[in-house]
Amino acid sequence: MEIISFSVYTKETYMRKEIEEAVSLVVDKKRTYIPEFFDNLENAIDYLTYGQTNSRLFIVEYNPVRDKKIREAISRIYNDPWLHGSVIIVISEEISLELASELIQEGVIDFISIQEILYKLPTIIKISSDNSEIFETQQFSKEIKVQKKGNLTLRNDLSLVQKVTSNLMNYCYAAGFRNLEHFSRISLSLHEMITNAIEHGNCEIGFKRKTEIIQKNLSMVDVVNQIATDPKIANRKVRISYDINSNEAIFIIKDEGKGFKISELSDLSGKQNIFAVHGRGIMMTKKFVDSLEYNDLGNQVKLVFKNNTTNIKKENPITKFSSEGTLHLSSGDTLIEDGSESYYFYYIVSGKLGVFYNGKMVDTLTAEDIFVGEMAFLNRNRRTGTVKALTNTTVLPISRRGFIDMIKTYPYAGVVLARLLTKRLVRRNKPKRKLHSNT
Repeated sequence: MEIISFSVYTKETYMRKEIEEAVSLVVDKKRTYIPEFFDNLENAIDYLTYGQTNSRLFIVEYNPVRDKKIREAISRIYNDPWLHGSVIIVISEEISLELASELIQEGVIDFISIQEILYKLPTIIKISSDNSEIFETQQFSKEIKVQKKGNLTLRNDLSLVQKVTSNLMNYCYAAGFRNLEHFSRISLSLHEMITNAIEHGNCEIGFKRKTEIIQKNLSMVDVVNQIATDPKIANRKVRISYDINSNEAIFIIKDEGKGFKISELSDLSGKQNIFAVHGRGIMMTKKFVDSLEYNDLGNQVKLVFKNNTTNIKKENPITKFSSEGTLHLSSGDTLIEDGSESYYFYYIVSGKLGVFYNGKMVDTLTAEDIFVGEMAFLNRNRRTGTVKALTNTTVLPISRRGFIDMIKTYPYAGVVLARLLTKRLVRRNKPKRKLHSNT
């Protein structure tokens, strides 16, 4: 079990108790979380700087009347090369939109009201730990954009809906959908539509039957599990595709049932139906999404959510360390040839690269992996594999002089690089298994 310690600045005893309770609610089989509390801001920053070895999480209570130096402290963390990758969460009773916008540009990933601590903080702690490398790379280079695209297949088991929804929300959060409005709208809509696909789609539970189930106080999980034993139902699946980036999140949820006509759906907005025990899911979801579309059969729904958080584009600092200029590759072009000299390693700006050994592709790399070709470069060895562009790709070559200048300017880049090397070695040595999603 990995122990994750992190710094918390707060002067309020009740706030400390709330945070301690929130930490105890984090569900994580791989990690134990230990908050270190400080009522002195400089001591809290010192612990972030010197005491945290495997975490960059920093939780700050902000009182606009009392804490005049919070803004300055966050700016100082943001501009300290050693602290690049810090994940800062601000808890406050009141904060202006103007200040919040400024702080987002300086490493703050989320703002939580005091009333939201127990509801939201456990999820944010878990997600920030799961995506620590993403937050590190986004701080190290603002050009890096997170994109998650893939497919999931789900059997008819309602107990899995929450887990699938949480995984998809994890991707959304990492891509930049982080305010409470996004969190609520997307998670509720996904949960409702996936549940509908299982219950009403694959298991063919109609309005009347569900009413009877609810009136008898039966468990829907147990009822669905029983229905799923029917050979006609057993092999039906719910298929979910997702395409998430910083601008929008798109989900397509498809079941294998008979479908329905949305035009025939009862209008539940009238006063007489306002307390209906079920049947409001689609109407609710319509209110939450930016776009909702069903196919003609009615067994597939497309949900689109727009990110209303604006991020200011900043200069990519990596460009200062490349003397060769940007290199553009077309799909199929070779970037690194097996056996060649390792004069450079490459910063991945965009695109997708394949790593090949003995003609077989053993790994794929994207902008989230930051660099390619660093192993041979650091060891001054010849290349031991070939790297080819799998899509149109842009990279920046970095020479030995550029690398040394980069480490001098951004010391934490050496830590990021070491973690990347370790991660890739572990990944390449893992036994291959069949993947069910492309993330």
